[in-house]
Amino acid sequence: MPRGFEHLRRLFTCNKKPRQRRTIEIKISQLDRRGFFARLGIGAAGLVAFKAVTGHAPFASKAYAASDATGGQLTLHAIDTYFGQTRADLKIDLSIQNNSGEYELIKSVMTVERGRTENPVLEPSELKNGRYELLLHLDEYFGRLASDIPSPPFLGKVPIRFGVYDASQNFHVPILFSPWNYSYYRGS
Repeated sequence: MPRGFEHLRRLFTCNKKPRQRRTIEIKISQLDRRGFFARLGIGAAGLVAFKAVTGHAPFASKAYAASDATGGQLTLHAIDTYFGQTRADLKIDLSIQNNSGEYELIKSVMTVERGRTENPVLEPSELKNGRYELLLHLDEYFGRLASDIPSPPFLGKVPIRFGVYDASQNFHVPILFSPWNYSYYRGS
């Protein structure tokens, strides 16, 4: 038995009744590296078959499933690290940079429960190559929710700028924020 599995056996047998200990040991001892990867391959093949039959990936959002067939889209996920959860009612303005270098407002969206927008920020037919800006209205958001934030707040309206270089791809922008900091990256 591989060394790592022996460690698991010891970990799971701590403070167990003898009958339970034997059951757990048998299950763990039946694991081996080759069997694990064979089962993993079978599971992956099942997911690929599911997508081939149904036309979309299992466990994917409706927005992701729609983009899979029609091209790229822009989505976001706003995560409030101050309260330690995602919340609704964060206003976000989306703008695109014009030829003179200024940002023109395309639309404003609000996050819904779980920190996402109800629909993609930009649908597949709307996403174009270019420079974009998401303007987070953190001052209004924390003004409504947190009475202990100083006035004026450290962060007010926060611009998040990024480029779309291939509009056929999905661009997902997770954003972590608090009254004092923020970070973002290109997600998947």
